[in-house]
Amino acid sequence: MDKNHDDQHVKANCPFQHTFFEKVIKDQNPKYITKVLRSYLVDINEFDFSHYDAFLWTGGLGNIYENNSHNKKQLEIFTKIVELGKPIWGSCWGLQVFVTVLGGKITKSSIPEFGFANNIKIKNDHYIYRNKKDLFTAPGHHYDSVENIPNDFKVISENDFSIQSIVHKKYNIICTQYHPELPYNFIGNLMTYWKTNYLDKMTGEKFSELIHNLEQLENRDLYDRKLELVNWLNSLEN
Repeated sequence: MDKNHDDQHVKANCPFQHTFFEKVIKDQNPKYITKVLRSYLVDINEFDFSHYDAFLWTGGLGNIYENNSHNKKQLEIFTKIVELGKPIWGSCWGLQVFVTVLGGKITKSSIPEFGFANNIKIKNDHYIYRNKKDLFTAPGHHYDSVENIPNDFKVISENDFSIQSIVHKKYNIICTQYHPELPYNFIGNLMTYWKTNYLDKMTGEKFSELIHNLEQLENRDLYDRKLELVNWLNSLEN
């Protein structure tokens, strides 16, 4: 996230996205130590990434194919991290950064997904989907999607809208277009703050129905929202 995006979360009275990653991590193992890198506050050339055992990348509000200083810095950070050969998880914006650095392509989606990604189908067996339903719904909110995956990656889930997750065939790099770490109603709260942005895409009634559905999805948790992230964290201990 850049400073503008962080400021928008504050104005919306919503937590920063990294806090949800941190909660899942601490729930799995309270001994884990986490550190948040805000790239707009740190000189990344002086930051020692080698001190860390694994990396997680949050979502964001930008478009990775745009040419700006924030995107350039994001790409530079991932280039430094991937060379370490350590486990990496990326959600949404994280996936889009990884794909871009590694030679794939992100483009504007013909149909965006608002609030959740529906009918995600597991295409290839992978341990992160252990005990996951073959067809599931997950928190998701994106205007962009993967057009081409990088070499040495494979698709492990998708729906009718986009590729939903890819993994490296050799290294422990996991990317999801959706957000297993984010509560559905967190996305709903942000959408409510930005409500006017959606009213040219849907009626007020449809918008209210969507926000209600996000509340219900979080309360029921029919698809074990955090499971794949938990499976990945557990794999780091083996």
